Amino acid sequence: MPERYFIRVIKYFVYLCLLFAVIYGLMLMMKQTSWNMIVSVTQNKNFWLLCAVFVILPLLYPFFGFVTRTVRARMDPGENRAIILRTAETNGFILVKELGNTMTFRPATMAGRLRTLFEDKVKIILKDDKIIITGPRK
Repeated sequence: MPERYFIRVIKYFVYLCLLFAVIYGLMLMMKQTSWNMIVSVTQNKNFWLLCAVFVILPLLYPFFGFVTRTVRARMDPGENRAIILRTAETNGFILVKELGNTMTFRPATMAGRLRTLFEDKVKIILKDDKIIITGPRK
């Protein structure tokens, strides 16, 4: 099971609930739906399907939303490190922590961090002839 699994499940469940509330709130404000329509959705069998989606998606997301990839390194670790730092900076990431051959990055902007619900750390480990990248799929 991925580390921080339960925290991620709870965060994405809350995120889906907020997204649902915002969408229905906007529809109410624009007069595209009414309270009666929202109440009728909760009283038929499709409501249970919607609830299942709200439970199943967050339970699955940590498994397919976070990956570990191994890439073959072609240069010495010093050159790889310089290329990784330059690439991370170009893509809007900053170096947060570096311990030995392990570097941890996160998005430089608050919008980037908020978009991933603060589950945004990318860990890069430089080993002899490999680079191991762990983090969100995006």
